[in-house]
Amino acid sequence: MRCAFRLHEPGRDNRSAEHTQRLPPCRGPPKLRDWRYPPCTPESEMSDTIDASAFASEFTPVQAADFIALLQQTGFSAEAYRDAYGDLASMNWDATQALAHFLHPGLDERRRAPLTLDRTALVTLARLPLRDASFKAKLLTSLGSHMFDNVEHPYGMAIVERWPDIRALAREAARPYFVAGDSHSNQYALTGTRDDSWLLPIHLLCAGGSAAGLGNPRSRSGYGSLLRQAVRFIENLPGANELPFLLQFGQVDIEFVYHYRRVRDAKRALDLDDYRAFCDTVLDRYIAYVTSLFAAADRLRVFLVSVFPPALSDAAWQQGYVNADIAERETTSSVGELSAGIRELEIADLRQRTWIHAHYNDRLRTACRRHGWRFVDIFTPFLGTDGLVDPRYVVPETNGAEHHIDPCATYDVTAGLIWTCIDAIGQAKNLTTGPAPQLPR
Repeated sequence: MRCAFRLHEPGRDNRSAEHTQRLPPCRGPPKLRDWRYPPCTPESEMSDTIDASAFASEFTPVQAADFIALLQQTGFSAEAYRDAYGDLASMNWDATQALAHFLHPGLDERRRAPLTLDRTALVTLARLPLRDASFKAKLLTSLGSHMFDNVEHPYGMAIVERWPDIRALAREAARPYFVAGDSHSNQYALTGTRDDSWLLPIHLLCAGGSAAGLGNPRSRSGYGSLLRQAVRFIENLPGANELPFLLQFGQVDIEFVYHYRRVRDAKRALDLDDYRAFCDTVLDRYIAYVTSLFAAADRLRVFLVSVFPPALSDAAWQQGYVNADIAERETTSSVGELSAGIRELEIADLRQRTWIHAHYNDRLRTACRRHGWRFVDIFTPFLGTDGLVDPRYVVPETNGAEHHIDPCATYDVTAGLIWTCIDAIGQAKNLTTGPAPQLPR
């Protein structure tokens, strides 16, 4: 599968700026290679004792026992990995077999192992001189994805505390980047590799966050103030100003907040001109906030990402679809009251809603050209030949009742997006130069 998306830079003709890249396929049903896994019976003893001799030449030139011990110090447990997946737990594997699966093919399938990360052990593991650089990158991006587990706003101090580790990992081919946005931005907090380089996302999640609310000091979420605080911390970190910073906001506003306000104001009839005007207001407030968030000199490393095409079906809206988290932040109504109100509205159909999303993205692109940010079109690649969201990207088991598109199906495109943003900024020299960061013991 090939991915194609456009990265638009201010001051140039971007109409032909298309990037295509081959990336690993999204994980499907596990394909186990039986020769790797010795027979196992239900009576097999289950313990975290791993037979290092089964991996004698796996980690050349590092001794297998030393590598496995350090891997476990990072927080990895073969048994926890096995038990996290129903298809693996049913195999009754011991720890040796579970580790064999994690290393091959689990890493290729991008399966994450549940763990509490020991960051110092991760850095030590990253410094091992493994001959297989591609394998090493896959392992590190998987483990590194736990860097900010259980961290929520305010993110500033958590980033500061982890910065020596991030700098040390950057010396071992990590490619860190910042991403902030509502829940749709989870699509960009990715594991991934390219040759020996590997992705290390620093994700400032603002679940249910609206673009228009970022600049509102009375916003219930307080995301605008919290993001501003985090950016001020980041500005003082060595090398941080050389990393890409992606922001994606707006889909909450145009997909939900508009309709919730119609319920509040008893505007049952659909008015597309009013809908577009609402989008324009949201965009103006969002741009005003982002303009105040970053200095003009930093704008070329800031990427404003378009919203996705709408994926909710017309039937889901007719049934009164409500996102409870957004409703709590944006209304005073109960979910039941709001759902009943939605059912009374004339809702734009999928094609009209797609036009509205396109309108918002066009306005965002124009603002990026005016202010000097980079614009990323992540809308067009997910459209089908009919101009609507391609069914391949709709979460299949939800029958149109899920507003996020399928992160598994979109991986090729979104991972390619991240690498293109990283390449556009170039190597973060100040992140990796100077004395090696001293990690706390």
